[in-house]
Amino acid sequence: MRYLTDFFYSFTLTLQITNNAAMNNYQNHPLAGAVDIDSAFNKMWYFYKKYFLGLYIISVISALLTSLFTAGIDIASLQDASTDPALMLEKMKGMAGPYALTMLVSLVLGVLLHAWVLEKPSGEQGFISSLTRKTLTALVPYLAAIIILLILTILLTSVGLVLLVLPGLFALFYMLTVILFVMPVTLVETRNPMEAVSRSFKLTHRNFWANMGWVVVVFLIIIVASVLIGALVMLPFTGSLISSIANPEAASSLLEMHRNPLFIVLNALLSGLITPVMPILAFLLYFRNKGDEVTVEVTTDDNYKVKVEDLYPPAPGKE
Repeated sequence: MRYLTDFFYSFTLTLQITNNAAMNNYQNHPLAGAVDIDSAFNKMWYFYKKYFLGLYIISVISALLTSLFTAGIDIASLQDASTDPALMLEKMKGMAGPYALTMLVSLVLGVLLHAWVLEKPSGEQGFISSLTRKTLTALVPYLAAIIILLILTILLTSVGLVLLVLPGLFALFYMLTVILFVMPVTLVETRNPMEAVSRSFKLTHRNFWANMGWVVVVFLIIIVASVLIGALVMLPFTGSLISSIANPEAASSLLEMHRNPLFIVLNALLSGLITPVMPILAFLLYFRNKGDEVTVEVTTDDNYKVKVEDLYPPAPGKE
């Protein structure tokens, strides 16, 4: 028993030292230390410029792949089948596969983008292996946590909209703030979905009004940027847009625009400019609210639980 106790004590001490060292590296992360909206935007802009190439490449690849998969979906056929519920259901079943593949690609590359934001500034030689490991191990826990939070988001937002519009918007931005914390928590602290959800709520409430204020401001900026980007993407197709307005019967041609190769490329190249903003904001909020905490990565393996009494030598005669 004494040898086993010594082993557990050494193992626990090593685990704490390892995690403390890892967290010290993250405390030196370029996105750590923002205290107000000005310093937050300065850090976001600095990080965006310095690591733009990698952020942009991942974002463009994600947009291209998702656009290529959805290009195989004949959206216009839904309009033709709108009067036949059975045909509509049959066509929607045929679209389930491409949509599922699109969501899978978005999930994988979304997690990869967050892991890249976290690990890239360290500049270590094992960056690629660390990036791959973190991405693969975080996929399923993150998906489970997001499903839980999306259900809560739908419930809270629906109740808020039934009462009044403003409570619904408040609930939406509140849950969006919570959701932003999930990916950093999953990558840095725990692979347990319920613990990730609980921890995200806790961090959201640490500086609640400031957190949600930052999210609202950045989200509104993204909406404006998305509208401008959408207008730029539509420039080559202005003729089709005007003709569809003049002739409503030709409006269905606009539904086929997402299958146009020029539209796909332009949309990917331009949308890739704003996609990295939310992952950067997520870690900016995470590091700001985590503060100087020492966080030990949590696992769900109970085979080697260490009790408090195991860290101390046994009383005489009880070995």
